[in-house]
Amino acid sequence: MAQMLNSDVSDHRLNVIIKNINAISLELKKMKEHSQLLLCDLTLQFSHPVKTDDSKETERNKPLFEEFQQSDVSLASNRFSS
Repeated sequence: MAQMLNSDVSDHRLNVIIKNINAISLELKKMKEHSQLLLCDLTLQFSHPVKTDDSKETERNKPLFEEFQQSDVSLASNRFSS
């Protein structure tokens, strides 16, 4: 009888462990899906950023770094042409 009681307790513990593993597995799947969605959002944001009023204003004005790039190119071509 004591062995039967121990067996029932062991079975119960095993069932609880299995349920916990299943719950953890489900949570990990949810986290994986959520992280994949966040990664997609990030990818879309960097490849197709949302236009704001500030960015539209920047597009209308020539960005500073383009002016520097053009002056660097013209300086380099002057050096090689001499």
